[in-house]
Amino acid sequence: MEKSPLQFLRSLVATPGPTGFEAPVVKRWLEYVKPFADEVFTDSYGNGFAVLNPKGDPCVMLTGHADEIGLMVTYIDDEGFIWVKALGGYDPKVVTSMRVKVHGSGPEAKSGPLPGLVGALPPHMQRAEQGDQELKVYRFGENVYVDIGARSRKECERYVRVGDAISMDYGYRELRGDLACGRGLDNKIGIWSAAEGLRRVREARDQGSPLAAKVVAMASVQEEIGGYGAQMAAFRINPDVAIAVDVTQSVDHPATEKKKFGDVRLGRGPVVGHGSANHPEVISRLERIARRRRLELQHEAAPRYTGTDGDNIYITRAGIPTGVVSLPQRYMHSPSEMVNLRDLENIAVLLTAFCLDLKAGERFAVRV
Repeated sequence: MEKSPLQFLRSLVATPGPTGFEAPVVKRWLEYVKPFADEVFTDSYGNGFAVLNPKGDPCVMLTGHADEIGLMVTYIDDEGFIWVKALGGYDPKVVTSMRVKVHGSGPEAKSGPLPGLVGALPPHMQRAEQGDQELKVYRFGENVYVDIGARSRKECERYVRVGDAISMDYGYRELRGDLACGRGLDNKIGIWSAAEGLRRVREARDQGSPLAAKVVAMASVQEEIGGYGAQMAAFRINPDVAIAVDVTQSVDHPATEKKKFGDVRLGRGPVVGHGSANHPEVISRLERIARRRRLELQHEAAPRYTGTDGDNIYITRAGIPTGVVSLPQRYMHSPSEMVNLRDLENIAVLLTAFCLDLKAGERFAVRV
């Protein structure tokens, strides 16, 4: 992977953006795409857009979501402990004892987030013989709380208020081979892919490759709680075809079930979906392009829904032909999500080739 795009991925992971609080991520994304877009803008809820070749036809939208899962402050008790609920799909068992950043908005909050941690009862205080406090489960609202070191509610409320967002205090790290891990790679890889696809299409056009399509790269908001930003954006842009990029479950680690989750693995290439949001002609085109470019693809079934922005894009207006391209990921919805950077690079290659392959005035339709 080229140095500058990799630096961009690192910067995205370093920028917290819990769902509903994505503005810093979208701002960084717009700063990166602006030099190679003809136009950049946002909408009323903070979706970010970058347009290339605005008079082109068809219009193709490349999208990922800027938000990540996190926590939200729901109550501050008399001792100054912060009680929370999940912003998106955090499992309370995962967050226990994790370091966090509290994005406080109290009257004395400074510009940066407050450090804190999620409290955890040590094992020797959970034994039945020491008070029958054995914790079989963790539940938000019962035994999951954040400690910032405040000594009272009054002290805590100087910095934090109900409704503030909390993100995990874990960053990006490269591992052996082509592997990397970090918080929020679901779905910083998606907005990275949309931006990188746009950049590469611009570069190819400037070097003489014909470009018929209007290309709109998009960083959506609030995917983790329902895909709402993508639905707003799809209605506004009304593209002729859309590609949504997200992560998907890999099964190449212990305690996974292939019969239930399929056989997707890190290092074996991007994943294309089949069923529901995935338009068969769009997926067929992606497969043909991958064969021409000698890109290895993996496949997954989506009989009812994809769990991505594609679910909301394809039912917008009269129906938008959509394909979902996913990056295999281990340990999803944790602070240490793991991906293969070569797989990610090949998503950018696939998106670029798809955009350049579109013919003037082309439309996708199921033939009956």
